[in-house]
Amino acid sequence: MKLRAPAVPLITVDPYFNIWSCADRLTDEAPRHWTGRRHPMTGLLKIDGSWRRFMGCASADNLHYFREADALEQTDLVVTPLTTKYTFEAPEVILNVTFFTPLLMDDLKLMSRPVSYISYEIRSNDGADHQVEFYFDISSEVAVNDPSQSVKFFKTEFGCACGMGEDLLLNRHGDDLRIEWGYLHLLATDHTPSVENFASKKAMLRPWVKAPAPFDRYDQPIRVSDGWHSLALTKEYTVPASAPVKNFFCVAYDDLYSIQYFGKNIKGYWTKDGDTFEDICRKALADYESVYARCLAFDADLLAKAAPHGEKYCDIVSLVYRQVIAAHKLTWDGESHQFLSKECFSNGCIGTVDVTYPSIPLFLLYCPDLITGMLDPIFRYAASDMWPYRYAPHDVGTYPLANGQVYGMSEKYYARGKGPEGYQMPVEECGNMLLCVAALCYAKKDVSYAVKNYDILKQWVDYLLEKGLDPENQLCTDDFAGHLAHNANLSVKAIMGIASWGMMLGMMGKTEESESTIAHARTLAAQWKERSYDAKNDCYRLAFDQEGTWSIKYNLVWDKLFDLHIFDQDVYDAEIRTYLSHMNPYGLPLDSRSDYTKSDWQMWSTVLTDDKEYEAAIVNGMWNLLDNIRDRVPFTDWYFTSEPYMRGFLNRTVQGGLFINLLK
Repeated sequence: MKLRAPAVPLITVDPYFNIWSCADRLTDEAPRHWTGRRHPMTGLLKIDGSWRRFMGCASADNLHYFREADALEQTDLVVTPLTTKYTFEAPEVILNVTFFTPLLMDDLKLMSRPVSYISYEIRSNDGADHQVEFYFDISSEVAVNDPSQSVKFFKTEFGCACGMGEDLLLNRHGDDLRIEWGYLHLLATDHTPSVENFASKKAMLRPWVKAPAPFDRYDQPIRVSDGWHSLALTKEYTVPASAPVKNFFCVAYDDLYSIQYFGKNIKGYWTKDGDTFEDICRKALADYESVYARCLAFDADLLAKAAPHGEKYCDIVSLVYRQVIAAHKLTWDGESHQFLSKECFSNGCIGTVDVTYPSIPLFLLYCPDLITGMLDPIFRYAASDMWPYRYAPHDVGTYPLANGQVYGMSEKYYARGKGPEGYQMPVEECGNMLLCVAALCYAKKDVSYAVKNYDILKQWVDYLLEKGLDPENQLCTDDFAGHLAHNANLSVKAIMGIASWGMMLGMMGKTEESESTIAHARTLAAQWKERSYDAKNDCYRLAFDQEGTWSIKYNLVWDKLFDLHIFDQDVYDAEIRTYLSHMNPYGLPLDSRSDYTKSDWQMWSTVLTDDKEYEAAIVNGMWNLLDNIRDRVPFTDWYFTSEPYMRGFLNRTVQGGLFINLLK
């Protein structure tokens, strides 16, 4: 059975250059930015004089009736980790269109190029030759936050471009925003580029309508909603009966500067060796064949790793791979790389620790060095005079401004009767940072990163030793559920953070201190077991003092992955029995307070057992959710388990946690 994805990735470069099809068929509606705003792309094919649509629609705004060209029949859609492949059929020809962005973690300069490919193949379907014209355009809406803004158009060596330039460069920050600086480019080697608007497309589709004069307003500001101008390209072919015609082009975005990093505007990682945007455009066009072959090889490798976990698990990781990486921006500050995430539709923060924490399984699998790019900004900030607390920060700003923590720091928290410290996540973030560093060192079999940050890690360990076993009324990463005193799962995180420090001490050669720290963690685990166990219900509680409650103890996963044996096996056995007794059609609830769940934490629970039937139950529920969810958005990680609806959040990098099965 083929998965009906709620949204299909088309262009996935970073949080701004990020376009999806939110429909069953590519012709059902205009593609959209992950925030839901239209980012239209139109695809048309003229077959023996008759125009058909294969993507989007010609109508610019749907405010007035317009009879669209007939849609080609979409006969297939295949999503792999790095490619999205559509097949369309007409009686005369078959059209294959492939979207791919080379997010290959073994080549960070290639991965960070703000360039995405679209390739196509047209072949005869009836054994006859056909005259075909291929048309594609991408709207200038992609280069603005709001279509009331204005862009300039210009010609380039490779095609055409439009954008707002530097006027609003890194001018503001927030969640429901799109880029409003830099330039959108359309690149090709042998297509005819142009600038088109709705009037020109209308005339193209209606031979009896007088065509407007060719566009001649280059280098002049034009409001996007005045005419809805697009970057376009065309190519005419004779498609022979005997062989297909093939071609490709690229869409790219030059953001000039990507992130403001502690007061300094910095560029994408692809610039680190002096390449200009023109350089990478040439390379992208020249390297198409080899890049595509590498993408196909990567797909085969990842899917082979995922195959033992079933076809539905392969569908899940295929759908989220590009989402996970493109929720970050990979940058270079002149000395080192940064890999900064955006909290997409959860609050817009940048570099959030408790978003990094669930995301790292994918990066542990393919590129642990990217994890240093997530953690370095936190270490830098925590060691500075800007951060006054002895525990770890939550974030370093709001995307794209990484100038210092914003979460819980504003005056509104004072108005609620608590200072900023009351809205921090001390145990959560200390545990997260320790576990992320430990996982990095464990994956690389190299403890140098922990040695480099020894003093501040030790400070966070000391905090957990003091506060971690029985957390006060603190927030955890599941802050959408509010404060919770005596949180049993948060206590597990603290204990595992301490245990992971013991593991790292052992890797440093500090044998006696390592053994003492791990032994202490086991003592704390025994105390946790006594405090948390609910004998009446044979389960471990959500909070130590709340009888009849339960929760997914996803933080236990590191005890299994690090093979530390901090918690007794009967804890795991009881947890899995509890989870099985609360399973719903679309998954396992996060805890006893609500019907909603988190996709990442569900999947982490499968590592707590060798029971393949339990893993299959979690995977099947998640697959069913994707197949039936009514919200047509990039994979949400927070949704209901009894009804197929999103609760909140979407397009977040936390789905990197779904790859944790491949670390077992």
